[in-house]
Amino acid sequence: MNTQSGQIGVSGTNAADTNYIMNPYPFKVRVSAISILPKTAVSTHASNYITTSIKKASATLAAHTTNSSGGSALAAGSVKGLSITGTGLDLEIDAGGVITVEVANTGTGPAYNHEVVCQLTPIRDLT
Repeated sequence: MNTQSGQIGVSGTNAADTNYIMNPYPFKVRVSAISILPKTAVSTHASNYITTSIKKASATLAAHTTNSSGGSALAAGSVKGLSITGTGLDLEIDAGGVITVEVANTGTGPAYNHEVVCQLTPIRDLT
């Protein structure tokens, strides 16, 4: 099966942002990979950092933080592959369904600007 992709940009300075990736296909897809492509470098920090969460409804599919306690920096132009933490039906996106991309800032929050890319694999519905 052919893998498709959906992507959306998020950006801000000392601000949260929410955006959406819609499944534009007339069939269900499964999220098979998620990555971040930063346009702006973001270093780690203990009190001024961002957390990017990729969700289907309330289920977190993957996340990344620049918190110096367990997070990592984002280098401009360098793809950061994320570990998928969602499971089962949470990874399935109906035709016209959406994936939510949320960026939360802590402290004054650094400036950020990155694309979130989700690889989407078509699912053959046998029902």
